Amino acid sequence: MPTLRITARYTPALLALLLLAPTLRAEDTVSNPFIGVLLHEITYDLPRPLVIRVAEIDLTEEGISFLVTPGNGDPNGDEPGDPNNETTRQTTLEFLNEHNAQLAINASFFKMGIADTDNVGLVVSRGEQVSPFRGDWTAINIDEHNRPTIIKGTDNTYEVTAPRTPRDELQLYNAVSGSDPIVTDGKPTTDEREFSTTKHPRTAIGITDQNTLLLVTVDGRQPGFSEGIALNELAQLMIEFGAVQALNLDGGGSTTMTIADPEPRVLNYPSSKDTEGNPGVLRKNGTNLAVFARPNPDYVQQDEPSVDQSE
Repeated sequence: MPTLRITARYTPALLALLLLAPTLRAEDTVSNPFIGVLLHEITYDLPRPLVIRVAEIDLTEEGISFLVTPGNGDPNGDEPGDPNNETTRQTTLEFLNEHNAQLAINASFFKMGIADTDNVGLVVSRGEQVSPFRGDWTAINIDEHNRPTIIKGTDNTYEVTAPRTPRDELQLYNAVSGSDPIVTDGKPTTDEREFSTTKHPRTAIGITDQNTLLLVTVDGRQPGFSEGIALNELAQLMIEFGAVQALNLDGGGSTTMTIADPEPRVLNYPSSKDTEGNPGVLRKNGTNLAVFARPNPDYVQQDEPSVDQSE
């Protein structure tokens, strides 16, 4: 499918759900770069500037597969130092390139300030458990057959909360954790703490009842370009795209979506700044999530401005 440009793509529900004004000006650019992958770039002018990217991934399509950042294998053995931690930090673009993936986003929260890091909550990479459960953090698992589930608990007592699945039938295969389950059974489930209500860059992952995985980034902290959203708005955006379950992933300066169509590049505009105060610097993240898919022969890459891809 060639790239489509749709002006003023919104429904009355989205207007209400995103708390946007009646004089909203919006544009949605829709493309289909890979078979089973539909991409949206949505921009809003009012009531504040927003730039949103949504990847809809058909989990039933042949050729679709995933990879979470693998563990670093403790490269320095018994010696003390950073490599004793779980993963080696990479930018999302470095991760995309290393694994020859077609699409990638940042994923779980992690400890900042060190080159090799520990992640917050369950992380599993193609069957290898990299980071353990954290009881108050919810995870999403995608098994080897691309069946997604929401799981929560500890290593000894975890349960599958949606869709309900007996634990002995669960295959932990590719899993990442989020700070908040922002959509549960099709309803928003956010709270009023400051982290939730402040407008930040955000990354989210969701599941629809049509076997579609949603990957979402919202740029923020860039006045006049994209100012970020609160978790209740992010939840409503996910619901508008059909999410019945959704998690808030690491955001802020970590928020990144990359693509190789076929040139590897950054799709969004990360908020981290260089020494002169310019945004667009890529953060090295503890965990990223890659998507593999077959190229769409009818797709033509669009000329787009590129962001600073430095580290």
